[in-house]
Formats: sequence, structure tokens, C-alpha cells
Amino acid sequence: MRIAYLGLLAGAVWLMRSKRHRDWVVVALVFGTCVACLEALLQYMQQVPYRPDGNLGNANLLGALIAMSLPLAIARALRGDRFTVAWWLGGALLVAGLYVTTSRSGGLGALAGCLALVVFSRRGRAAAIAAIVAIAVIGAALVVIVTSPLQFLNGDPSKLRIHLWQDGLHMIATRPLTGWGEDATGLAFGRFLSSDYATGVTFDRIHSGLLDTAAMEGLLGIAALGLVLVILFSGAWRARFGADVGPLAAACIGFTVWVFFNFDWAPATGAFWLLAGTAWSAVRSFEAEQAGPAPAPSASNPVLWRSGAAIALALAAILLGAMPLLADTWYLQGRTELAVRIDPLQARYHWALGQGFVAHGSPAQGVAEMRRASDLGETEPGLYVELGDTEAKLGRLADARRDYTRALQIDPFYSPASQGLAALGS
Repeated sequence: MRIAYLGLLAGAVWLMRSKRHRDWVVVALVFGTCVACLEALLQYMQQVPYRPDGNLGNANLLGALIAMSLPLAIARALRGDRFTVAWWLGGALLVAGLYVTTSRSGGLGALAGCLALVVFSRRGRAAAIAAIVAIAVIGAALVVIVTSPLQFLNGDPSKLRIHLWQDGLHMIATRPLTGWGEDATGLAFGRFLSSDYATGVTFDRIHSGLLDTAAMEGLLGIAALGLVLVILFSGAWRARFGADVGPLAAACIGFTVWVFFNFDWAPATGAFWLLAGTAWSAVRSFEAEQAGPAPAPSASNPVLWRSGAAIALALAAILLGAMPLLADTWYLQGRTELAVRIDPLQARYHWALGQGFVAHGSPAQGVAEMRRASDLGETEPGLYVELGDTEAKLGRLADARRDYTRALQIDPFYSPASQGLAALGS
């Protein structure tokens, strides 16, 4: 996934050679987010039993997309071209969508992105003053969230995040340099949880992009990511008066603030890296304009090779991306044996296939499939309880005890695992 993010960044830089290309990215992102906001508003009016999410699966995901899209929509509306009314209407729809999601992090990100628009439009001392004011406003908004009834919004009190971050720091401190490995947080975080913060909830993330990255990749990963972001934002600052540079950088800042309070998810993080590459493309275009006209590239110019390689990678990504979608469709239709064949690296598919074997009277095959799910790093403690229950029925008490213990390592407050151990007399 990290390599895919870099591919989005590099592909945008290599392939986007004109302002029109960058405009297409902005229009596509804002339009798509507006469609999701419209769906969220319909969900809100229908009084759905969950937070309106625009069919993205989680309201905070929509909040992240709005945090990136709103600064872009406002910047385009302020240009005063023939589409001004459409951009303002889109901005209003984005604000309405943000309201119904009740995403506090999305609101902070959108606020930060809009304030960044002001900062990027100023020069000299005025820019410094605007930056100080923007930071103060974001700080004041955080204080309001932490001290007002907003802290209890959605049954997710702000103190919960603070406690998770404290426990996350203890996890990071044990392996500070290289971290615990990609996607290993869910397998290791349980041993550092100091309390049962939310009964029935298993935490597989620290709920902060910065801390999650430090836990998985250590200080080396933070340094590498920080270097990329420093280069990106310093370049955007130098070229902030170039076409599209300021708004695109502001959109990236909106996501950066959002992800500080959430773990990164591909639907939002992928959009961020695509915007980051688009912003860098605008920076390079601005620098080229300042340097004067460049000679026309020859047929052997490395640019052509890079563009060709990027196109080939994009086509391969589309092909490979279709296979997981097909596998997920089969999984949702209950055809787990087909889903496992086409995407054998998804632990959840093996788990579901194992459940099917157990239900049809083949517990040994079910154990084998659920064991594969365990080997692939499934972080849901329910898997290990089901595995332990099946092992116990087969008379493999030592294996069952190990499975229940593994569930408690992931979530030390998971009562079904404790009950399973008690039933074994341990």
C-alpha cells in the first residue's frame, strides 16, 4: 500500500504536464466528494441508524475528502470565472455534508485548509502574521472541542483518544527505531492498553496517523515521510503564487490535520498522495516558467521513458485493482472459495471459508483455513476464539489454549477469550 501511495505521487508528477490535467484532478475530486455529500444528506433526511457517510463506509472518510475538497472549491469560486456559481454551490454542499457527518477531525481539517488558502495568498510579513493567526484559530478550535459538549460527540470522547495516544507512545518506545512492522499495530497494541476504554471495541490502531506510522515504521519511517512532506510544502511555499499551487497545498494541509486525529485509510490517503503529486507538478510547472522556455524533448529524452513507464504502471494497477474488487464481490455473495482463489492474501476470506467448513461438518478443514487467516495477520480476536472453540471440540486442548491466549494478547479485555480459557480450566 505504501508503494502504491508513492506510485500515485510519482505518476501524477510524471504524467501531468499541463494546467488542464491538474484541473481535471481538482474537478474530479470535488465533484466526487459532492456526490458523496449529497448521498450523506439523503441518509441524514432518511434518519439512517448510523452516521451519514455518503456510502464510503465511515463518516470520517467523508470528512477527510471534504477537508481536501473544500479549499479547492473555495479557491476556484474566488477566481470569478463562468463556473463561479457552480463552485460556490459545490462548496455549500461540502459544508452541509461535513455537518451531517459530525466529523470533528474533518471540521478541523477543512478549517485548516481554508486558513491555509489565506496564508498562501499573502507575502512577506503579512504571510507570517496570517500563519500565526491560523495556528491560533486551529488551537482555539481544539480547545473548544476538548472542553465543550463536542468532546462527547458520537460516543467518542476526546479523552479516549488521549489515553490511546499515551498507550501508543509506550508501544513506540519499545521499538523506537524501526517500529513493529507494517499493519502490526493490531497484533501488538493490546499488550500496551492500560484500560478497557470502550467495552466491546478492539483497538487495532492508535488513531493518529503520526503515532501509527511511528509504531509501524519507527523513527526511520517518520524521518522518511517527514522529508517528503518538507520538500513538498517548502516547494509549494516558494511557488505559492503559481497557478493552482496554493489551493492544492492547502488541500494537502487539510488532510494532514485530519490524519493527525485518525489513522490513514486508502480511500482518503490515496486522494492525498494524488493531490500531493498534482501539487508538485504545479510547482515544477511554475519553476519551468520562471526559468524560461525549455528545449523541445527529443525522441530519446528520458521524459518519454518515464511517461511510458508511468502509463504502463497505471494500466497494471487498474488490472490488478479489478481482481480484489471481484474477490470482494464473491465474498459478499458468500462464494468464499472463489474469493480465496483470486485473492489468497485476505485473512478475512480464509476465516469465512473456515466458518463454512465448520458449519458443514468439516471442522478439521475449517481449522486449517482459520489457521491461514491467523498466519496472514488477522487482528480480530473473534477469529482466535472461534479457532479455539473448534480446536477444543476436536480435543486439541493445548492448541485451543494457545488460541484463546492469542486473542487476549490482541485484546486483553475480550471476555469470550477469557471465558474460553476458564472453560479449559486455565
